[in-house]
Amino acid sequence: MARREAPLVALVDVSAKMGGVEFSTLYLAQRLDRSKFRPLVICPEEGDLPRRCRESGVPVQIVKQPRLLSSSFQFGKRRVPNPFSWPINLVLFMIIARRVARCLKEAQAALVCTKGVFAHFYGGLAARMAGIPCVWHVQDLIAERYGGLYMSLFGMAGRLFATRLIADGTPIRAQWHPYLPEERLHLVYNGVDIDQFSPQVDGSAVRAEWHADSRTLLIGNVARLTAWKGQDYLIRAFSQIADAFPQAKLVLVGSPVFESAAFERQLRRLAEPLGERVIFAGFRWDLPQVLAALDIYAHVSVEKDTSPLSVVSAAASGKPMLCTAVEGVAELFVPDQTAVIVPPKDVSALAEGLRSLLSDVARRELLSNAVRQMAIEKLSLDQFARNCEAVFERALRHEP
Repeated sequence: MARREAPLVALVDVSAKMGGVEFSTLYLAQRLDRSKFRPLVICPEEGDLPRRCRESGVPVQIVKQPRLLSSSFQFGKRRVPNPFSWPINLVLFMIIARRVARCLKEAQAALVCTKGVFAHFYGGLAARMAGIPCVWHVQDLIAERYGGLYMSLFGMAGRLFATRLIADGTPIRAQWHPYLPEERLHLVYNGVDIDQFSPQVDGSAVRAEWHADSRTLLIGNVARLTAWKGQDYLIRAFSQIADAFPQAKLVLVGSPVFESAAFERQLRRLAEPLGERVIFAGFRWDLPQVLAALDIYAHVSVEKDTSPLSVVSAAASGKPMLCTAVEGVAELFVPDQTAVIVPPKDVSALAEGLRSLLSDVARRELLSNAVRQMAIEKLSLDQFARNCEAVFERALRHEP
């Protein structure tokens, strides 16, 4: 008797450029149990995500789509709603959804998993057109601006299109409670390959690139250069302790996006007095080696930030960590056992946290061992994939 083929799950990603959502898509597609699910990644264009999927043996389908309009635009220092975007995007969503639905039918997909804000709309509509269930993997908080208008619209769409919703942090799950019943909401933390991100990875080449010898203490942050990631507070904190620790350097890994190029210029001006002791490393593909090169990892977001992959990766790499107590990050750690936790936007507290880690080798070692063990138990890629598979199975069975 021929063995029945595993159902195909289409991972519909909003972008082909690599960001946290796209790395999550790649990791999930790579690690799905092929006896349970066959992955297909659907992207709007060629780019790094399709390339890396193909390199790892994951099939990809490119579904071309017209350019969607931003739902808001910058006016001075404020973002204001773009009232023309919604009716235009609604028409564009219909066009894209028909194209994606055609792809789903041709591939004989059994399930859709949408990744990225716009993808939830057109991917969910496409799944409805194809007559198959849809899981929204929500990794972004919806802005509560304009009297909650955006969240209300997303909530209505979620009721219509999301058979189930995966949230990667408790703030996202809480945001969706008014719109979806508890049984349709699932909390699944992001995960990384704990062998790829490991204390055993060699970071010596990266340290040499940054002119860091054995006495240099490298403090690192990996995030997009944008205001809510808080790098300006980190530079100010580092400037307060720089004289006391002349062997320390600060490394900012990441690049600006969209309108945040001005923020990068602001960061560079802040860092000017510190000269070569602040390194702007840009976007890096070699993240395991970058993290291995660091002595301390600092994550300094000033807003809710749900299980960011940079934090998960640093934890798996066994880095002593300093994190701000924002929702979505603080919940991952036990204060002073697996990370040093300080209030957001508090330069003095950040400086003191850095001082405590830079001055105490034994404490760094204890935190390193503890956070690595936590990552193995809680944040592995295998656990992430198995948890997603469990949600997919329930969606296919149409369980309440």
